[in-house]
Amino acid sequence: MAKPKTEQSSEIMSLFEEHAGSGIGDISPDDLATPRISIIQPMSPQLKKSSPKYIETASVGDLLFTATETAIDGSEGIRFLPAFFDNNYVEWTLREDGGGFVAVHAKDTPLLAQAQRDTFYRDVLTHSDGTRTELQKTNNHYGFAEISGEMQRCVINMTRSQLKISRAWIGAINNTRMNGAKGDFTPPAHSHFYNISTIEEESKKGTYYNYKITQERPLNAEETDLFKEAEEFSKFCLGGGMQNMLPQGETTEKLADQSKPDWA
Repeated sequence: MAKPKTEQSSEIMSLFEEHAGSGIGDISPDDLATPRISIIQPMSPQLKKSSPKYIETASVGDLLFTATETAIDGSEGIRFLPAFFDNNYVEWTLREDGGGFVAVHAKDTPLLAQAQRDTFYRDVLTHSDGTRTELQKTNNHYGFAEISGEMQRCVINMTRSQLKISRAWIGAINNTRMNGAKGDFTPPAHSHFYNISTIEEESKKGTYYNYKITQERPLNAEETDLFKEAEEFSKFCLGGGMQNMLPQGETTEKLADQSKPDWA
């Protein structure tokens, strides 16, 4: 690969410096309709031949790109350029009640105070019609994943045991330092590529896979257009652009009296 010209390198460095510290926003909604990167776990439908979501080439621990239902070797991982971060609570019907997505709620949702922690450490809501749902704290990393040689806009939703990985990733972004014309600074989240792969972990419930994230390298002068596109995406998210695309949930109207025990 040819070495970038000096003036081009200076251009992208000045862009990093101009947008120092951006890409770690703090708004409440996430866009679950956006193409996602997730992990194929032992019980994932992509591994079941009877499921319409079955992928013949998929293996446990692989990464899944939902837009094209593409399975990617989890040990090799993908290149990812983060553009924005936020968190919220995603409401799901309990797995034993059929499962399924319900709605997205702001991180300060009043529903959290009405939830009861069950023996599985889940924050459970009981609704007036008897249905039970769970509120899951979710950290959302928006950005661009390299899929089949093309950078694709997507989101990685992290919850449960993945939250520790998310926090470490945010820390790595905030602790990245570069030296520019004005001195030492923290570049924006979308100044560096990261490798997203998977690693096997153990819990009381058995074996599962979690994310492994390592910083690769900063963007070079030939990737200035990608940086600018990521900056626009970051601004769109920061302005709440994804919020209008979300299925919003109820607040308190449909909840049953949470003071009653489960056997009442």
